[in-house]
Amino acid sequence: MTVVPHQVKIMSTSLQIEYLKASETDVDQLIELRIRQLVDEGYQEVVDIRKDLKQYFSESFESGSLICWVGIANDAIVATAGICFYQLPPTFSNPSGRIAYITNMYTDDAYRRRGVASHLLNLLIGKAKSLNFASVRLHASTHGKGIYEKAGFTDTDGYMGMRL
Repeated sequence: MTVVPHQVKIMSTSLQIEYLKASETDVDQLIELRIRQLVDEGYQEVVDIRKDLKQYFSESFESGSLICWVGIANDAIVATAGICFYQLPPTFSNPSGRIAYITNMYTDDAYRRRGVASHLLNLLIGKAKSLNFASVRLHASTHGKGIYEKAGFTDTDGYMGMRL
């Protein structure tokens, strides 16, 4: 894991989470969290996508097209959130065509409803702002929709978006 200058710790009576920017060394844990996320969202694990996920994370980290943050408790990753960047043809509402897309938001059951996902979401939004994106998009699961609405996202044709 790469420690970043704005490392944050949240402490409560029984919870200490350390937030770090993920790196290539975290890929195996990110893969397992992604699998758990998909299963939690109701998808059946009908094929093994671990090899494909490993390739995606490795290539995306190397190219810089994906930035992931993780929440760590008791030396284990308990939450993750990512933002990927891609280019579409320009439109009137997005003349640059640049898209920031939030993905891979997942928090272990034992750490939900404690502000972990909201904190990770704020880190991603901050990154998109610092890179001068005009908006950020995501596809919300039933589990996550409330967090995104609370942060200011609105639902548009199945995708949620937020003007920055």
